[in-house]
Amino acid sequence: MIKRILTAFAALAAALSAFAAEYDGKWIGCEYKGDVLKGNTVLPARYLRKEVTLDGKVKEATLRISGLGVYDAWINGEYITRDQELAPTVSEYRTRVYFNEFDVTKALKKGQNALAVSLGCGRYTTMREPGMKGFGVPRLWCQLDIVYTDGRTETVVSDESWKITCEGPIRANNEFDGETYDARKELTGWTKVGYDDSAWSEASMMSAPGGKLVLQPNPNIAVQDIVKPVSITKTDHGYILDMGQNMVGRLQIKAKGLQSGDTLTMKFAEILNPDGTLYLANLRTAKVLDTYIAKDSKPIVWHPEYVYHGFRFVEIKGLKKEPKLGDFEGQVMYDKMAVTGHFETSNAVINQIYHNAFWGIRGNYRGMPTDCPQRDERLGWLGDRTMGCR
Repeated sequence: MIKRILTAFAALAAALSAFAAEYDGKWIGCEYKGDVLKGNTVLPARYLRKEVTLDGKVKEATLRISGLGVYDAWINGEYITRDQELAPTVSEYRTRVYFNEFDVTKALKKGQNALAVSLGCGRYTTMREPGMKGFGVPRLWCQLDIVYTDGRTETVVSDESWKITCEGPIRANNEFDGETYDARKELTGWTKVGYDDSAWSEASMMSAPGGKLVLQPNPNIAVQDIVKPVSITKTDHGYILDMGQNMVGRLQIKAKGLQSGDTLTMKFAEILNPDGTLYLANLRTAKVLDTYIAKDSKPIVWHPEYVYHGFRFVEIKGLKKEPKLGDFEGQVMYDKMAVTGHFETSNAVINQIYHNAFWGIRGNYRGMPTDCPQRDERLGWLGDRTMGCR
């Protein structure tokens, strides 16, 4: 058994070495005076953009990108990373840093083009200081390789020519504590050509994480299932939403009747107390609170971008109109993988054990097997996999 494990690790190391290469591009970002870097850390998302002029028709183009801790990317307003969440895969950043690769040929055009990236904390920035290992504030590396139809090539990289701001709508994103989104600070049009970024700062050079840049060999996390709630109960303070199933991911909410400055909060738990309130003791210091601040009276559809929760129940406060079950959906997020089999017996207890195991496994694959998805821990853990692999 030990020999087989060592052989497997050796094969993985060889594969990762094959994915590694030398690339151009610098690590860029910024230090922000509003960052809270002690205790329960609080950092806003970083927003970066650059406009480039292409002087020919594009034959092919490849974007290689690593946004630490997590990122999203757009070209000319097209959402390049639409099919992934919380990328790239977590790693020991001092040893290895994963990047993702995209064919962006169709997104580019002759003339002016806009590249845009947002950065969240992920696991690069610690959630607790002291208490957990962290590596610094968010930062970006990317390289766009272009081949024109006439054979010429061009490379666009992350460097100090990019512009950056921390004054966007995501005001906080901490994996334990949740996300705060202030719609009044939305940067309308920032991913497209012609946006006025004159008030933004020049991106700063940031220290490299230290690890070798490696093309990520595994699929990213993705939304792979939707859970519809089964009930909603009015309380003295708001509403308790029951998803009917413990799940890992995020809640998407629709709401009407809000005015500028109105605040919605969503707090998450796996079970309820006997009096119907959320049971939070097992979450320890994790605040598990998503917050949305409205900018106007238009209806909203919103979910957090850079956090996830393990939950069945949600306490929702701040709604101005009575909600319907159809206003909510649970988006189940885990490493993208196919379901390749099914197990069912005539025994209801055995079927329930299988059901629980299935949901427990899918809820704890986040680039690595983890020990839990809800409290202030969520660390790598192989104990359960020892039995699961038999």
